[in-house]
Amino acid sequence: MVYQYESVYRALRARIEDGEFEVGQRLPSIAQLMDEYKAESLGTIRRAQGMLAEDGLVRTEQGRGVFVVATERRARVDVDATLAETITLLERARQSLQAGQTQSVVIDLDDERHPAAHYVLTEALSDFRSRAREAAHDSPDAGSWTEQAECAEWLLQQIENAAAGIDDARRAT
Repeated sequence: MVYQYESVYRALRARIEDGEFEVGQRLPSIAQLMDEYKAESLGTIRRAQGMLAEDGLVRTEQGRGVFVVATERRARVDVDATLAETITLLERARQSLQAGQTQSVVIDLDDERHPAAHYVLTEALSDFRSRAREAAHDSPDAGSWTEQAECAEWLLQQIENAAAGIDDARRAT
């Protein structure tokens, strides 16, 4: 027996992998997808979108929608290795900043050698932000955790602003 959410997931995944939806593009709304796939429950669509997110194909932005972040399933990406490499690069950048060797750092999240860098970094920051918010509620050092959660939120916003600027520039050409 195939559940409807699995059918919707497979259909949307195929459409993404076939290039119908490009990286950065928003998927149709839940209501539109419910109509298109004759789903009686928004839970069906949300579960399918959740499976796409687990595959690393989409990202949900509260109040904005669900956006394509990759056209290949995450299973092909070594998330641990990519995250470890990103952490190493960030550590080197932090050391350079602390030593006064540089005043700013640029991280290219659109580097062809690391196609999953944007996904890995934003997912890691999102996870950290959530854990910091939880710790702020449960910790006597709530202020520090709140500050760290706000910093993660700011970094995510900077990444999204940069990605939107890149997408706008690509569309203009």
